[in-house]
Amino acid sequence: MKKLFTLGALLLPVLAFCGEPLMLINPGRETFVNFPSALTDNSKTVTVMLPEPAVPLRGRYPVVYVLGIGPKDAQQAQAYMDAQQQKAIVVGVDFTEQELLDTQKVSAFVSRELVPYIDVNYPTLDDPSWRGAAASGAAGAKALAALLAKKNLFTRAVLLNGGTEPVSLAGADPSLRMLLAGDRSQAAVWQQTLEEMNLTYGKDFVTALGTPAGILEALDLDYLFARPDQLTVKKLTGEVSEKEISLAQDTPVSLSVQARLENGRLYDYVPLSLRMSPPYVSWDAAAGQLSPISGAVPGKVKISVFVDKKKFQTKIKLKK
Repeated sequence: MKKLFTLGALLLPVLAFCGEPLMLINPGRETFVNFPSALTDNSKTVTVMLPEPAVPLRGRYPVVYVLGIGPKDAQQAQAYMDAQQQKAIVVGVDFTEQELLDTQKVSAFVSRELVPYIDVNYPTLDDPSWRGAAASGAAGAKALAALLAKKNLFTRAVLLNGGTEPVSLAGADPSLRMLLAGDRSQAAVWQQTLEEMNLTYGKDFVTALGTPAGILEALDLDYLFARPDQLTVKKLTGEVSEKEISLAQDTPVSLSVQARLENGRLYDYVPLSLRMSPPYVSWDAAAGQLSPISGAVPGKVKISVFVDKKKFQTKIKLKK
């Protein structure tokens, strides 16, 4: 890293006059303009956000590669990272949405050029269990899936608003741990994909619903790199917006399920199907709503929620 700092100091005055690789040094981060790459024609900017404000770094750290962010996001990233217990090196690449659609080029650049460079020049924990990738949007989801299919590369992933078009995760490492963030309808699609892969909620994936400002706010380092024994589901709680529903009106009731893990952290869960008895209402997982079925007997039904932790099933009891 000392050689890198010398390089940055020498090249800084010529930023405006050439397209040569250049490193800009700021407290807590290093920005590589025109990152050397045969695959991207030196057109990408790589921002390395450090877990400590000064170098040399005092330990070895996990690494998360974030697709689609650049230097303008670094200050926000640093503030968010400082608030987390787990520290990591975060590497941002300013891919555009259109560039992310070229999944072959993105995955080749990250796997062949970027990851080896970071592992050589920074004190990383270079085992795949300490390496993650993050992206947002439907294009980012496809690029992320391509990266996860690379053997011995990534076992940790964060996806924000990954779209409602299912994307195959075939080839992903069996020890994959993934955080789904953002919009409920999109998270439901991806949760179904993960459940069909026989992944277990808590240990293998969690869902964080809401509207984070960007992928960096969804970057939950404390979940990605937690010890497995901390991720067992300890308690599940289901809540409804109303305790009863009118069968004569088409007015839905919202249902949410929250999981508390062994380490005390709370996440959301999207029940993809519900056990209901009797079946007076229907369940829309994407919207998180219970609605009266067409032709139901007039009257009101009381709603109670029971969540079975072992089978991870949400059961709705309806009582007229």
